[in-house]
Amino acid sequence: MNTAPKDRRMVLLLPSAFLTSLGIGIANLGMLFVVKDSYKASPSAVGAFAALWAIAYFVGCLALRPLQKRISARTSMAAMNLGAAALFAFHLAVPSLASAFLVIGLYGFITALFWPRLMGWLSSGLEGAALGAATGAFSFSWSAGGVISPYLAGLLTERGLFLPVYAAIGVFGATGVFILATRRIVPSPALAASGPATEEADRSTPLRYPAWIGVFLIYALASVFFNIFPLFAKDELGLSESKIGLLLLVRAVFTTGGFWLFGRIESWHFKRGLILLPVGVVLLIDLAFIGLRSPLAFALLLAATGFFQAMAYNNSIFYGASGARDRERRMTIHEALLTAGQILGSVAGGLLYQGSSWAAVFLFLAPVFAIGLAAQFFFLRRRT
Repeated sequence: MNTAPKDRRMVLLLPSAFLTSLGIGIANLGMLFVVKDSYKASPSAVGAFAALWAIAYFVGCLALRPLQKRISARTSMAAMNLGAAALFAFHLAVPSLASAFLVIGLYGFITALFWPRLMGWLSSGLEGAALGAATGAFSFSWSAGGVISPYLAGLLTERGLFLPVYAAIGVFGATGVFILATRRIVPSPALAASGPATEEADRSTPLRYPAWIGVFLIYALASVFFNIFPLFAKDELGLSESKIGLLLLVRAVFTTGGFWLFGRIESWHFKRGLILLPVGVVLLIDLAFIGLRSPLAFALLLAATGFFQAMAYNNSIFYGASGARDRERRMTIHEALLTAGQILGSVAGGLLYQGSSWAAVFLFLAPVFAIGLAAQFFFLRRRT
């Protein structure tokens, strides 16, 4: 058994991950309800709205890399949080559907200033058990924010449609101040550390390729649950915003529990079959969702999805970082791939749900998962 390394940087990075994830969860779900209920957007427009954040984040991961080589990780992380607070304050000043799309796009773009930099800083200089423990502690921290945020966003929405936006502004602003205020306690890493150390041999494992396929696929399904399921649950099941948030909280609790478990044990490291397991199980869960109407059954399957989402995520960051020289580049790839999965789930889910049915969303995803599972198997068979 391992625990997270007793490293001074964790004093900054773990709370920052928790708080930023909390702000993102409140803002994203809260804005989804604003767009649907205040601006009367259609399901496909809501799916496009959610996808815009993911698309902008994907673009930001690629476009902002040159800038991030010139600024410290601390500055980058603080700028994202303070920038997000300013953008949502702008939306409150100019509330409209056009303003919501503009703000969510810019907010998604600057989110790329945060996660790759934090993950590169956190994994720097660590390998093996220490790397697994650090990534597990990080994953537990951000997912703990994801546990609280959906339910909190639902409760706040019932009391005032724009209350989650105010709450997100407060969380992002406080997090940005916290990151800057800890400068003396946790020194920023040297800028040179963000690039590859050319004198070191690259010992990357090819297991990162099937792991990356897994995180792409599982986040496609997770995106359907987070962005399209609230529409289905409210319109067809008649559930309140707080009950929808509670169902999403169940998934987040099991994701967080999975991160805690995988951060504490080492036995899953470099076990090929465990790379295939998340996508195989989630394919079965996807098929089970076709025709499902019971909130209790939803809760059980969301719990299972959350646990295997944690497994796929940990596989991706562990095998992506293991042996790599440029950790921030690998974390950017990881974030870009899971975001591409979110785009697929949001766009396809919104269009299929509006144009056909809830079941059509899962009938579309099933062959996608099957092809992805076959591709994972191909990589594992051919690469050592």
